[in-house]
Amino acid sequence: MPGPGTATLEPQAIQPGSAPSTAASPDRRRFTNSALIAVGIAAVPYLWVLWDGGLDPLRTAWRSRQFSNFYEIQARALFHGHWWVPKGSLGIEAFVIDGRDYTYFGPFPALLRMPIMAVTDALDGRLTAPSMLLAWAVTALFVSLLAWRVRLLMRGPVPLGRAEAASFAVVLATILSGSTLLHLAAMPWVYHEDLAWSVALTTGALFALLGVLEHPTKRRVIALGALISAATLARSATGWACVIGAMLAAAWFASGRGGDANRRWWRATLAAGLVPLAIGCALTWVKFGVPFGLPMNAQVFTKINQHRREFLAANGGRYFNPEFVPSTLLAYLRPDGLRFTSVFPFITLPAAPARAVGGVVLDQVYRTTSVPSSMPLLFLLSAWGAITAFRPRPVGRVRLTRIPLLAAGACITGVLVWGYIANRFLADFLPLLVLASLIGLCDVWRRLEGRSRRVRSTAVAIVAALAVFGMVANLAAASTPTERIAWEGARLRSFIKTQQSVGDLIGKPLKVERVDRLPPLAPADRLFVVGNCAGLYYSLGDFDHPWAAVERATTTGEFDFSLTVHRRLPDRVTIPLVTAGDDPSTTVSMQLEGAGRIRFRENDRHLPSLGKWGHVKLGRRYQVMVNIDTGTHEVSASLGRFPVFLGWTSAAPPRVVVHTLPEPDAATFSMREQRRPPPKTPICRSLVRGTTN
Repeated sequence: MPGPGTATLEPQAIQPGSAPSTAASPDRRRFTNSALIAVGIAAVPYLWVLWDGGLDPLRTAWRSRQFSNFYEIQARALFHGHWWVPKGSLGIEAFVIDGRDYTYFGPFPALLRMPIMAVTDALDGRLTAPSMLLAWAVTALFVSLLAWRVRLLMRGPVPLGRAEAASFAVVLATILSGSTLLHLAAMPWVYHEDLAWSVALTTGALFALLGVLEHPTKRRVIALGALISAATLARSATGWACVIGAMLAAAWFASGRGGDANRRWWRATLAAGLVPLAIGCALTWVKFGVPFGLPMNAQVFTKINQHRREFLAANGGRYFNPEFVPSTLLAYLRPDGLRFTSVFPFITLPAAPARAVGGVVLDQVYRTTSVPSSMPLLFLLSAWGAITAFRPRPVGRVRLTRIPLLAAGACITGVLVWGYIANRFLADFLPLLVLASLIGLCDVWRRLEGRSRRVRSTAVAIVAALAVFGMVANLAAASTPTERIAWEGARLRSFIKTQQSVGDLIGKPLKVERVDRLPPLAPADRLFVVGNCAGLYYSLGDFDHPWAAVERATTTGEFDFSLTVHRRLPDRVTIPLVTAGDDPSTTVSMQLEGAGRIRFRENDRHLPSLGKWGHVKLGRRYQVMVNIDTGTHEVSASLGRFPVFLGWTSAAPPRVVVHTLPEPDAATFSMREQRRPPPKTPICRSLVRGTTN
């Protein structure tokens, strides 16, 4: 029996099509306060990761802003009235259609930038982190609104107690900072911004869809169509899942299951799904000549990457294949998706990339955590919520959540049938985890109604413990080096110093392995010393980019030049700088043209690459550096502080030769090689001191 003063909600108490129930304002205020506290707590780790432990709101994944400027490039093209972008501006991600370069990323984040870019270009390439922070705030808003709507549907006017409000706060904080959103924040670049907005807008569309099912109005249907359109323009795969949800809702209304009075809403609800679908198909057609999918053979990466071509050939030219499902399910749902170590940060990703199941050929495979291991609270509550929603005798009006749950489940379909496994794609699971876990939490508290304070406190403690683990695990995973371009250099050295300090503090010194040459691949998160501290390398466990350099001395071909452009060049000038290998050779060249336009290119028979155009000011002296790592065979160049990763040299081991620099007209430009002492390796020296292996 419920205790005195409590209210109960019978499953048949609210009939389909009736007006939405309301709760007393004290309950609403208590929930709002709990949500605000949750957002405030979650903001601390999120901002710490997004801003890399400092106050850097404009941080990008890479100092050169490569892969963080795609939306600005698209926005500039839209200012000129077309979708194609400047040739070569997207690098390997460009799709070349009829000689023009297009991006496959949705335009929604580009549209958001356009008001700022209309008045200044000073922030071009630097708006990714602010955009991701805005997406996180939008996610927080819609998750909170969705939580309150689900509770009203399931529990109606039942008062909201302190313990229940606290548990809602814990779950909200877990969604915002104890989930894969932290992994996305660790690298502000286009791949993660795309997913951050997908989560935000898909969650918003699910909230709107549930509102239409609960009590359809003109305003709610228009909001649904607008949010589905935005979700489709952010990420088509999840946007089309929302379209499916709107179509199912339209069929539900048309069948009369939503009540005879609401049968007339089926046309408007169908339009709320079909209009965004038409917009998405029209945009895909304008860019690629097809209404759905992408012409993968037209991508630059496909043209230069042999494995991508082998992948497409093995799968009949398809990049979506149901045969990939066993591999993707194992990667994303395995119970042991985290690894515990004795080295800071103590919890990290698996030591090796995910593996293919059943002999299928996958495209790209990376180290990946899993939903159950990295988000245990959301996973368990989601399982509970799914059972609650689809059981034969549903509680209250929880059956209204079935269609949104199916739409959220459709969001996952794309990553399950795509032959590409990466940790960032756990974000496509989040809309389902959010909705299902909120349903599960509401049902837990329905069952706890009238129980003793001790039982309710124990439930809150269990929820809090799982939440804390999820936050710690995701913070640790986000702090682990995974992408070479985002970690190599000062950031990686700082990380290794922290590992070293923590290890010394707890009595477990950081270990290194000494080798004459780096192996092709090694388990992740291990340190290797080449020779007598000729180089210190961190193993990333990645097939494509297995190593990140912590310190390099004699294992590197590092060449330093100074460049000054004095006046406009009438023609393009190509200056060979460094050659690695004998025959075939890899030559790194610099191209100059016009009033200070500059770019780098690498001529390699197997992996040729071309950097994007940059600019130098006339009369100003710049440092130009070319780096050919003889340990990893990576080739990079930099202009001032900004590096440009070019690719790899196929020569093994490379023999590096510096070209004789030209003697140009001194009035046009001047250039000379700088002689500097080899870099020191103090971290390596301190680690190998006393090491005998």
